[in-house]
Amino acid sequence: MPHLARALATLAFLALMLTGLGFVAVHLRGEEARTALAAAATRENVLDGRFTAVLDKQITAGLPQLTGLEDVVSGLAYKVLGDAGDLVRAGCPGWLFYREELIETRGARANFETRLKIAAKIRDAFAARNLALVVLPVPDKALLAAEHLCGASVSGEARWRSQAWWSQSGALGLDQVEIAPGFPGADGFLRTDTHWNVAGAKLAAGRVAEAVRRRIGPGTQKITLSQSPPKARVGDLMRLAGLERTYSWSGPQPDEEPEVSAAIARTGGLLDDVPGPQVVLAGSSFSRNSGFLEYLQAASGTEVAQRSRDGSGFAGQLLELLMDEPQILAETRLVVWEFPMRALTRPLTDVERRFLGDAK
Repeated sequence: MPHLARALATLAFLALMLTGLGFVAVHLRGEEARTALAAAATRENVLDGRFTAVLDKQITAGLPQLTGLEDVVSGLAYKVLGDAGDLVRAGCPGWLFYREELIETRGARANFETRLKIAAKIRDAFAARNLALVVLPVPDKALLAAEHLCGASVSGEARWRSQAWWSQSGALGLDQVEIAPGFPGADGFLRTDTHWNVAGAKLAAGRVAEAVRRRIGPGTQKITLSQSPPKARVGDLMRLAGLERTYSWSGPQPDEEPEVSAAIARTGGLLDDVPGPQVVLAGSSFSRNSGFLEYLQAASGTEVAQRSRDGSGFAGQLLELLMDEPQILAETRLVVWEFPMRALTRPLTDVERRFLGDAK
């Protein structure tokens, strides 16, 4: 009987495995999966593991969905083991950090040196257009909220990155805004998200607005801000960790944040020819979160055109404007270029290689 039971258990296990493989195979043959994998199949994505993450996501999507069970497993792993998955690290209770800010990256120093060259070339491109440029490097959350890491290890590269940028980029002559001095530390970041919160965004926007006024003078537009009551905001790190449907017993609980909106008073009638914004914001998801754009407009007294994009990295959106949509810059007086400093050591992107003339 024991032999029979073992054989039956083995057959049942194999049946489950084959069934699961069948679901995955059917899903991977679908258009959506093939498109996602083809888009992620770049050299830099293979090298830094992003392709593997996309493949893992597609395999998971192909399996029969047991959402409730997955939520329980993720909650238990976080609560018992402090495990927040492959892309996220758990810090102190309730705090999550993006793994990319903490680890070593292959070729990091070479990538960093190349980005200094890209920054110099961007500077020259703006000078040739007689167009003002204000640069906002955003420090890592792991750097400014380090007291909430609670033992999560930070690589030497991650500690080196910010200091190296400020020491080596000074020779480029860029008009840069540094926000780390006087930043409210952990109180300027969301616990469960990679981005700053309203307080951090407001401080950063105020510093950038000072630079904008210094370069093109104070704005004259009346811009009124309003805030909604705070409400639960499920952070991007919760989603990456599979904790977006977290339980009260497992945590972390979502942040509570207001939404910020801006009302711009414009003169003239509906049919009048009103000039467009003379300031363009070309950054990453930091420029699209926690009211950064709204605070920048209010503090500068100037309407700002939002051209930022999630996942822009070091200069993705800015380079696409320069190379692919230069007409947008024709009536522009100043561009705010914001980027997360964790992007300084990532593998180069296709658009960066194209800008350097190295595209193959």
